[in-house]
Amino acid sequence: MHSVPMLFVSDVEATSKWYQETLGVTSGHGGPEFEMLLGGDNVILQLHVRDSDHDDHGVSTEDPLGHGVMVVIYVDDSKSAYAKAQEAGADITGELHFNPRANMDEFTLRDPNGYGVMVCKANW
Repeated sequence: MHSVPMLFVSDVEATSKWYQETLGVTSGHGGPEFEMLLGGDNVILQLHVRDSDHDDHGVSTEDPLGHGVMVVIYVDDSKSAYAKAQEAGADITGELHFNPRANMDEFTLRDPNGYGVMVCKANW
């Protein structure tokens, strides 16, 4: 079993571009309504337009985007990922550091829709 989060966003194409430029993922679908972002050959994140005239899967169009969600993305090289995020001008909300409780190198940032994104390299 595995999980692939779907984030509801205001602009799928702009958000996809942000993830591609900031984290180096690639587009697996593309388009204004839906996107599948790939890390290598694996789908790691889906983006879906939030629109009251579209199938919203029961997600409210009234609630703020990004509320109560932290997307966790595991990478092979946290230092390179951090440098890429800095280069892209991402809103870094937590600097790269070692978290001894989780035994991970990690940093956090905020995507254009307000979702928190934690980028980690596990040391286990």
